[in-house]
Amino acid sequence: MRDVSDHQSAACMEMDINALRLLHRVVSDAYLNWSGGLPEEQLCLSMMRTQLYAALMDHLLEDEQI
Repeated sequence: MRDVSDHQSAACMEMDINALRLLHRVVSDAYLNWSGGLPEEQLCLSMMRTQLYAALMDHLLEDEQI
C-alpha cells in the first residue's frame, strides 16, 4: 500500500459521528486481530486507524469550540 500522496486518486466520505466511531472500532479490531498476510495490509490498517482517530479528535475539538 502506498502513501496517499502517491495515489492518483482519493475518495472522501461523509458520515455522522456514530458511523465514524463504528468505522474506527472496526478498523482498530481488524488491525489488532490481523491474521497475517501482506505486510502492506497491516500498514494500511494502521494508517487508516490513525486517520480515523484524528477525525474523531477533530470532531471533539469542533464540538468544544461551539
